[in-house]
Amino acid sequence: MIKLVVVTIFIFSMLLPLPITESSSTYAEMGEQCYLEKDYETSVKCFDKAIELDPENTCSLEYLGKYSMENRNLDMAEIYFGRLIELEPENKCALKSLGEIHLSQEEYDKALYYYNKLLEIDNSVGKTWFYKGICLKMLGNYDESVEAFDKSTGDYETLVLIWNDLGYCYYQNGEYDKAIACFDKAVIQDECYYDAIYNKGISCYKSKKYSCAISFFEKALDLNNSNPYCYFYKADSLKSLGEYEKAVLNYKKAIELDSKNPVFWSGLGLSYNYLNEYNSSIQSYEKAVELNPKDDISWSNLGYLHYKTKKYNESIFCFEKALDLNSNNKYAWNGLGNSYLLLKNYEKALMCYEKAIEIDPLYNEPKISKSSISK
Repeated sequence: MIKLVVVTIFIFSMLLPLPITESSSTYAEMGEQCYLEKDYETSVKCFDKAIELDPENTCSLEYLGKYSMENRNLDMAEIYFGRLIELEPENKCALKSLGEIHLSQEEYDKALYYYNKLLEIDNSVGKTWFYKGICLKMLGNYDESVEAFDKSTGDYETLVLIWNDLGYCYYQNGEYDKAIACFDKAVIQDECYYDAIYNKGISCYKSKKYSCAISFFEKALDLNNSNPYCYFYKADSLKSLGEYEKAVLNYKKAIELDSKNPVFWSGLGLSYNYLNEYNSSIQSYEKAVELNPKDDISWSNLGYLHYKTKKYNESIFCFEKALDLNSNNKYAWNGLGNSYLLLKNYEKALMCYEKAIEIDPLYNEPKISKSSISK
């Protein structure tokens, strides 16, 4: 009998260390010690026992929350930290962790709530301002986001993110020069930081600094040549500089990576048009309207190409499709008028020119065509 008792006590001791005095605080202390020694299995058992004895043991709730976070069990972590906040509304660990949980789940309004609470307690922590800035940026509050990022500080990695995200906010506000300056600072921190390099290229493109944009898109492609938009924006920049053959090559690269994007096909079609390769241009625009039949601009451009190749019935069809989608497309009305003019249907041509002029009284081309009919 004595041997049986000894064996039973030994087995139980292997499952959970027995404190001299069984109390919630004692189990919590043991759990903390085991946690620091990285004996997580035993520490969790101790914390569970502590909470069993006292559901309001804040030390155990905090460590169980941390353990759940480290094991990516965010639902349990939220439960533990939520209970902790109820007991200690200003517990920084719980507020910070709940902010991180909601941020990772893209619940930006909830995350922002906890970061604001943290800043009410201590507004000197740069990383809290940084995460607040992220939430505001994702919620579209770019002005407030800029203010939060301005107050951010952090380690090497965080600084790169801060400058990149701050640049993004300026970009969204249309302040492209400020955005470029921020992306530059991110690149200074990490010269191979793809996002900042690509974003600077986009900002240069938007501010019509096409040569600068091209150089940064080329740097971005050296780091990652799988982004079709990088090729597309490089192609569009080349097209804007009149380098149509190079533009065609880059549009084709973009299409190789994403053949279902009608914008890429439209860009290719326009470049072929400038090269006077009308058949290739028509094929590109036909693909564009196949992928997006509701794009009145592509239908209108396809109409002009058929007009240039003297296929007037086809051009009329395309212009009418464009006008069904957007009756205020002055270029489609003008092109439709030109098509009817060459078919010698002067009455319809006049009506089309008058409609184009009504939409834009400063549009000269239909005025000239209309006056030639009058003569």
